[in-house]
Amino acid sequence: MAFQLLATISFLLTAVLTCPAACAQIELSPIRLAESLPDPVPTNQNGTTAHAFQMWTPVYIDFPMSRGKKLRGYFEASPRLGNNLNGMSQLLIRQAIGYRISKHTSAYVGHVWVSNYPDHTHEQRIFQQFGVGHVLFKRLEVLHRTRLEERFIQNTNGACSMRARYLLRFALPLKWRLYAVVSDELFVNLNSVENGPLRGIDQNRLYAGIGRQMSNQVRMEVGYQQQYVNASDPTDDRANHILMTQLFLAP
Repeated sequence: MAFQLLATISFLLTAVLTCPAACAQIELSPIRLAESLPDPVPTNQNGTTAHAFQMWTPVYIDFPMSRGKKLRGYFEASPRLGNNLNGMSQLLIRQAIGYRISKHTSAYVGHVWVSNYPDHTHEQRIFQQFGVGHVLFKRLEVLHRTRLEERFIQNTNGACSMRARYLLRFALPLKWRLYAVVSDELFVNLNSVENGPLRGIDQNRLYAGIGRQMSNQVRMEVGYQQQYVNASDPTDDRANHILMTQLFLAP
């Protein structure tokens, strides 16, 4: 695992240095859905939003890489069943290296490999992430997470699409090691790419669930997520209703 992370860091540095100047440009253009998003859902022509049921089953592993446990390794596998569970729509493999600045503050840099089905298109992402947590009213745990992504999407002539994400998450401890969680994450494209994402709001994910701390190293969550995908053409907008089952491991 450590070797894979070191290889990832090497890839990140190379890709950042060679990222086209377009990554830094902010262009004015209509908002529409990135063509790399999986599983397009048929819509009617009356301007209504299409709805579909999905199931996502991500597994997250966060582990120490130093004796003081400040240097962290991270791995995530996220298979996603698509339109009304008709088959796999997307698979994400994310790996990163991070540093725990304090008990409630951390920073990560990493790489994501994305495969979309059934057309088998691919995407490579580099990301930088910063998270800050705090506690309100002595019980309510709050997390703010910002993430910047540099996306290299197939069939966009090697262009670099930049996307910013902001997550706000609330978790409330309950009895029997249970907790309730609510979160919202906004995605915004920062530039336009030919044959790819255009500048503007990309999507929003609203989530509510319940989790259980199984042990100091394992916790699980089950919940509902609404993923609203924005587009320039209203008939292309999508609302995915997603059953989320999540496993968090911290060896």
